[in-house]
Amino acid sequence: MLNPWILPFVFVGSAIASKLAPSSPEVLLDYEPFGGKNASILKSPADWNRNTYPIFVHSHNDYERRVPVLEALSYGALSIESDVWLNPKDEVLYVGHDPFSLTTKRTFHAITVKPLMQAIDQANTANAVHVRNDASSLFADLQASVATKDSPWWNGYYSLGVGNTQPIQLMVDIKNDAENSWKKVLSALEPLRKRGYLTRYEYGKVIPGPIIVVGAGATPIEQVAGKHKRDVFYDCQLAELRKPGPKVQGIQYEWNSTLCPIASGDFASITGDYTGVHMPSKKINESISSVVREAHKRGIKTRFWDTPAWPAYARDRVNKLLLELGSDWINADDLSAIAKF
Repeated sequence: MLNPWILPFVFVGSAIASKLAPSSPEVLLDYEPFGGKNASILKSPADWNRNTYPIFVHSHNDYERRVPVLEALSYGALSIESDVWLNPKDEVLYVGHDPFSLTTKRTFHAITVKPLMQAIDQANTANAVHVRNDASSLFADLQASVATKDSPWWNGYYSLGVGNTQPIQLMVDIKNDAENSWKKVLSALEPLRKRGYLTRYEYGKVIPGPIIVVGAGATPIEQVAGKHKRDVFYDCQLAELRKPGPKVQGIQYEWNSTLCPIASGDFASITGDYTGVHMPSKKINESISSVVREAHKRGIKTRFWDTPAWPAYARDRVNKLLLELGSDWINADDLSAIAKF
């Protein structure tokens, strides 16, 4: 039986944009033969993500959405952003674009960690390796029969495409007091850590989990690169990958995927303020391609931020160009538009 807390959560209506079928025949809306709309026979661990195809989209400023985290997941986004501010008066991490947009209820735990934890909890509610309940006991042998030596113990949030084995990326952008903020972030991740949900790095090897946490903004690089065991990673500067990596306590580290699963760069700076209004020149194409190639040589995925948002045709032209030139993550504010892209 499913956990009772699952049922009250409902995604926004616009999430239909992410579904494989844009609409359902009216006959499917007749729930009576099954005992009503909320009948247990109609519920499954995939209710939150049923027919949602995962896409390599980064939900920029995710905390500004009507339903943080969950709305992005309803569209299939595989990456979520949280901007965190450490308030010196109470030593609590709050989430918002700037200090003027903060409220006492919008903490990093409430806005970001808790909904992510609930989403992965639901995906593993009948996972015999993870929990012990009636459903997991009943289906344990079936689950074991399809597992291989390469299968992760966990179920990812999405059941379609790469979603069951692709971790959801959480980018935590440190906005102030880097050292103390980072300590608070590590502490705030403890509920996810206890469940074994965090992707880990241990002595040169990455051990995937259903969530991968990436520090951005003012994240102190020495607190990431200098750790031989950690469950956090770093967002490298896309335009700086040809330069030497960080040096921590006399040890020189390389820019690679075990440190930086993603490298981000300012689109305007890299392209010379290309707006997408006109077709790109060969020079613009090469400026994008060169940094993408450099990242991919190191096994690092790429993301361009501050890409054009208006007019819509220019936004779409730039996103199409980035995909054609091999960039990995599309930075998105309008999830409805990108899901239809």
